[in-house]
Amino acid sequence: DSTIWSLYLKETGEEDKELATSLQVGVDELLIFAGLFGAILTAFLIESRKDLQVDPLREILQALQNPLAVTTSQPFQVSKSSLVVNYLWFTSLGLTLFSALCAVLAKEWLAKYIPVSPGSRSSDACQRHLRVRRAQQWRLESVVTGIPLLIQLALFLFCAGLVLFTWNSSVALGVLMLFLTILAIVLYMLGTVFPLFSPACPFQTTMSR
Repeated sequence: DSTIWSLYLKETGEEDKELATSLQVGVDELLIFAGLFGAILTAFLIESRKDLQVDPLREILQALQNPLAVTTSQPFQVSKSSLVVNYLWFTSLGLTLFSALCAVLAKEWLAKYIPVSPGSRSSDACQRHLRVRRAQQWRLESVVTGIPLLIQLALFLFCAGLVLFTWNSSVALGVLMLFLTILAIVLYMLGTVFPLFSPACPFQTTMSR
């Protein structure tokens, strides 16, 4: 009996390890991308936050150039475009951090999914069966593979904010960024729709899996 259970645990252990490894690779790549994207997004936020508050240096320069204008100056008002850009980018940063947190938790879930020792007894086989059934009931694979949706949504929000941010500076640059953003969305939608009609299509997205 121990030989049978040992062979069973060996075969199923390889399947479980292959699944966990494939998911682990995706989680590791997500963490790397989230770190790089978060750093880039933070740099943009540092610049965009300046539009939400009064620049004291600018006020001092205006006062020195025209002292009479200080008493007649209007209160500072934030433009709607600056508000929208900061809303989009701060939301994007929040989603990026949340996706990184989910990825760290996913690494812990996957670490517990694969035991240190496969075992060779019937009780070990029962434990493995219960572990797989629980993972299926709680949709572990679907949850882990769905985490990249957060970082993808954050990326699209960042691109939307980038279009508005560049549009205020240069219409031509804004149009270019809008074109690139629409192109990326179209390619993403094609990668989502094509596998529904052709399961053999290698171009897939998180939503099409």
